[in-house]
Amino acid sequence: MKLRPGLLLSRLVIFLILAFVAFIAVYPLVFMALSSIKTSSQYIKDPIGFPHDWSYFENYQAMFTDFGIPRYFLNTFLCVLGASALTLTLAIPASFAFAKLRFPLRGPLRTAMIATLLVPAITFIVPAYVMMANLNLISTFRVVILIWSATTIPANIFLLSSLMRAIPNEILEAAKLDGAGYFETLIRAVIPLSAPGIITVTIFNVTTWWNDLLIPLIFLQTNDKMTVTVGASSVVGRFSTDIPLLITGLFLSCLPPVLVYLALQRIIRRGLVIGAVR
Repeated sequence: MKLRPGLLLSRLVIFLILAFVAFIAVYPLVFMALSSIKTSSQYIKDPIGFPHDWSYFENYQAMFTDFGIPRYFLNTFLCVLGASALTLTLAIPASFAFAKLRFPLRGPLRTAMIATLLVPAITFIVPAYVMMANLNLISTFRVVILIWSATTIPANIFLLSSLMRAIPNEILEAAKLDGAGYFETLIRAVIPLSAPGIITVTIFNVTTWWNDLLIPLIFLQTNDKMTVTVGASSVVGRFSTDIPLLITGLFLSCLPPVLVYLALQRIIRRGLVIGAVR
């Protein structure tokens, strides 16, 4: 079946637009990957060209031996793991309550929670720092975990409660008839049915936290507690003239979120539309 010229032209235009957008998204990663295996002198002479020696990995060796980037990766992993556990532990039950339960002040509480999403996160920095300093939590992983969770939970509740509203009430009523309580219904029925959305929200949280520079930079003030983004940014001040070394640190810091997206893209797509149709 032949396509009409107008339809063919429209598809061609859409393809060209998507190809251009994909190129803009992928080019920075390709540029960083190529620049990371260049010497400083080669980068200065030809910053956008291909490397002369494709086996030059001294920049990676320097990041692992001289800068201790494995320690930064471990610090970031611990903070992300703790924040994910705390956020999901609080957000999932609260989302179920807002979606399916009726209780006093349910509407005003939900409105107040959504209103916090409109407040710029930067406005909380000074009060949060003063409070955490009074609690002697500065330069501990706990402060980053608490702040990441506190700033993420409202958005997670908003998204997950919208998703959980699509769960048929008949399933919850059947669980109640079987004698299941609130938490048993949550664990056996709600979480399995909401799993794609929960995984999607978690992926977005993890990638956002992994790339966060501001919170760890302010609240983690010792070198042994640095996250990977702070560690990579420290290369700027110490070796500002060695641009390939700096790019190598940036490339290593952004690589895990990219790999997570590539590995779990099907789950992300399914989680984004799971609550769209009843």
